[in-house]
Formats: sequence, structure tokens, C-alpha cells
Amino acid sequence: MANRFRLAIFVLIHTLTDMLRIRLLATVLLFLFVLQGTAQEHFEPGPNSSKYPNIPEGQLTHHTCTSNIYPNTIRDYWIYVPAQYNASQAAALMVFQDGHTYLKSDGDFKVPVVFDNLISQGKMPVTIGLFINPGHDTDAEEPENPFRVTNRSVEYDEVSDTYARFLIEEIIPELEEEYNISADPKMRAICGLSSGGICAFSAAWFRPDAFHKVLSHIGSFTDIRGGHNYPSMIRKNDKKDIKVFLQDGTNDLDNRFGNWWLANLQMEAALKFKDYDYQFVSSDGAHNGKHGGAILPESLTWLWNDVVPERVESKLYPIAAAEREPVLVKGRTAHFSELEVKLIKLGENETLTIAQEVDKERMFIMLNGEIEVKFRTAEQVIGANSVAFLAAGDTGTILSKNPDSRLYQIKHQSAKAKDKGDDAELASFIIHFDSLSFRPHMRGGLRNYFRSSTVQCSYYEMHVTTLNPGIKSHEPHTHNAEEFILMIEGTTEMEIGNEVFPATQPGDLYYAGANVPHAIRNTGTKPCMYFAFQWQ
Repeated sequence: MANRFRLAIFVLIHTLTDMLRIRLLATVLLFLFVLQGTAQEHFEPGPNSSKYPNIPEGQLTHHTCTSNIYPNTIRDYWIYVPAQYNASQAAALMVFQDGHTYLKSDGDFKVPVVFDNLISQGKMPVTIGLFINPGHDTDAEEPENPFRVTNRSVEYDEVSDTYARFLIEEIIPELEEEYNISADPKMRAICGLSSGGICAFSAAWFRPDAFHKVLSHIGSFTDIRGGHNYPSMIRKNDKKDIKVFLQDGTNDLDNRFGNWWLANLQMEAALKFKDYDYQFVSSDGAHNGKHGGAILPESLTWLWNDVVPERVESKLYPIAAAEREPVLVKGRTAHFSELEVKLIKLGENETLTIAQEVDKERMFIMLNGEIEVKFRTAEQVIGANSVAFLAAGDTGTILSKNPDSRLYQIKHQSAKAKDKGDDAELASFIIHFDSLSFRPHMRGGLRNYFRSSTVQCSYYEMHVTTLNPGIKSHEPHTHNAEEFILMIEGTTEMEIGNEVFPATQPGDLYYAGANVPHAIRNTGTKPCMYFAFQWQ
């Protein structure tokens, strides 16, 4: 009897405990649901959505057209032509539904500005933009806004190839009369938001021979005109040669046509099931363009990454990675056909012999220790923060005079070498840090190393900046020169494009590619110091 009593008490206690756990879990889930439902939208576009004075601007022109496929309708459209467009080379094409909202300079997307930046950075091909509004019945009154035109749902929500044919047979041929546009579907993309998002997918789904890339913002894959069938269609049909980027938020619409968030989740699951090349980026956003606009530069970079040359990524390269694998950076950049940054460690009396390479230059930057550098035209013992430049075709040796000497070797070959007869080409040289004068200014101070040209570079410049605590060197800016920022002391964070990277120790290396917006801030309580090395 006693054992039965103890067992009953044991079961009762655990039952009550489980009930308390369930009630606590329910309370937490309810709190999270309420918090999510009342969350404020917090999406801000990054530097790649801003204009910069030295970035070439494309031209935008306005047009109107009628249609035979959609009779008795008229529509506005705009054509963006990048400054880099050359009629002798076929350009890519990207089509935007609800074009007015994507091109507004004060809107969520600011596509022409983003195009200007990404094309100049080499993250997109030279791309002509077609921004087109849906049609409006010529017999109807003027709509109160472009979203209220009579034909929007007819054109955008219908699950068929009709809209794709409208673009392929009526609109794009008009552009081709003026511009050299690639016929390769991989050089063509289509984008839209809400009903324009499902419209973009439909165009590529039915005509993958004409559109390979899809960008859908808050896409209406719901039962307006049968769009809720797409997930099962994707699963049941052969995989098509299309690439898809989906964006949606948990606070998107929920009405009699369906739940937009769940519909996009179904699309993601179907694309994953059939092993499509896709991305799905979610947030707590609502049915608007705020989140899609904030991530537009990253979305476009991913969408076009299969047709642009692979380049060294603009980001932080921490020295911890070089400690594990000596080659920290390797690849192609806007100005270099080959770039390699390597960490070299030398023990006491250990010698590095540098063989002659007629088409490559090398820059050595001392991190710590002491070395004796011997080039054919220069010889010197140098320590931390000193540099040595080895011109193309020269040879030399580096002897460590310390048990632990560490230095970076930056070896590079230009994508387009200068003419041999150009003036002011640098011969091999050595600069000791202690020989440089410090010039103070309001934000800290500066030590200039050199500013000239080389056989491989038309512009070659290095300085060391001292930056006072808690401030930025400047707001995000751009220049055609590429740049390394190499930390000497202190802690910093650097905006590069739309991301922020923290550097925490000496030897951490930032790289900002040509025309990529960047700015560095001292996050410490003492002055920080870093190399700034630029070239083009």
C-alpha cells in the first residue's frame, strides 16, 4: 500500500510539473507572438543604396506604349541605360514590374542608384533596366495611382505565358531597335513585388528560354488567379533552368486569398525539393518594399554572380586565418589579374630569397620583429610598421634578425600594365617607420609613405593613419582605387558595402574593392593606428 501511495504522489508531482512547464511555454510563445506582431519595421538601406559623386550615373528615359496582346490598354515604362553601356557589346537586361516604385529616388528600392554602384563595382554586368507599369484601359478614367490601373491583376496574377509573350513579342523588340541586348537567358532577369513578384516568376517559369533570373519581393503566390498552385507545379514538373530569389516577411498579408508568408514558405520548400538554385531571405516585415529595398544590393549581387568574373571579396580578413593558412587573400580584383597576400614567418637568421618575376611586384609590410632587406638597389635593417617594395624584375633577400619576425607579402600583377615609358615608376625601395614624420590633424594624424606609379599600377599610395577614439575617419565614400586597411594597434569596425566588420587585433586586414563604399571607425577608448594602401 505504501509503495502505491508513493507512486501516486510521484505521478501527481510530475503531472503538475509538466502542466506548469506547458503553461510557461505557452506564455513565452504568446509573448513572442505578440512581440512579433507589434514589431516596428527597422529596415534601413545600406551605403550601396546611396549616390556618390565619382560613380558614373546611368540615364533614364520615359516612354508609353499600347499592346495587341492586351488590347485597348496603355502603359508607362522607363529605360535605364548604364554609363558603361557600349553598343559593340551585348548588355544584360532586367525587367521590373510596377516600374514606377522601383525607380523612385525617394522610394524603398532606388534601383538606378543601386545599379550604378553595383555595375561600377563589377558585381553586376552592364545591365539595361526596363521599368514597366501594368496597362490601363484607354476608356477608363485616370487611376488614382499606378497600382490602381485596370489591368494589373489580369497581367500579373494570371498563371500563364501571356505576360511573358507580351514582353518578348512587343516590348523587348522595341528596346532591341535602340540597344544591343543579349539573347542569352542567363543575361536576363525579371523582378516584381506582390503580384509583380508572381508575375516575374511566371515569366521565367513559362519562358526560361527568355528569362533565367527571378527576383520576387513579397510575392503573391496565393489563390488570386491560381498562383497557390505553383508549389505543386514545381514539385511535379521537370526542373527548369531558372535561378530564383524570394523575399518575404512573417507579417505579410493574411486574407481571403491566402497567407502570403505561408505561400512563400511553400515556394521555398518546393524549390528546395527540386534542387533549384534559389535563395529565400525572410524577416518580420510586412507587405511593403522596406525589407526588399534594404537587401536589394545583396539580392542583385547573388542573382548575377554566375555571369560576372569572380573577384576577391570586399570584407575583413583576420590575421587568425593567416596563422592557420599563410595565404590570406588570393584572386582577381578590378585592377589586378592576380593578387596574393601571404603571411611570412621567419626565425632568427632565417633567410627568404626572392626570385625574379618580370611581371609581378611585391610589397612587404612588417608586423613585428626585425629583418635585414637586401635588394639590388637598396639595403636596410627595418622593424615593425616598416615597408619594402620590390619592383618587377628585381631580386632580393630578407634575413630575420629576430626569433619571431612576421611580415605580409603582397604580390600582384596588373590586369593592364602601364606603358614602360611612363614617368615616376617606382624602383625597389625600403622605408623605415621611424624615418617618417607625423602630421597631426583634428581626427588624429598621418604618416605618408609614398604616392607614385609603378610598372604595374598607375596609382600606388600608402600612408598610416592615427584615428582618435570613438570617431569615423569619414562617412562611407567611394573611389576607383582599391584599398587595404591593415590594423597596427587598437580596435575598429569598418563599413564595407552594406556590411560592418570588426577588427580586434594587429594584422587584421580589411579589403575594399574599387567603388565599394567604405568607412572605418575607432571602437576603442584609445587612438588606433592602421595602414591605408591604395592602388589602381
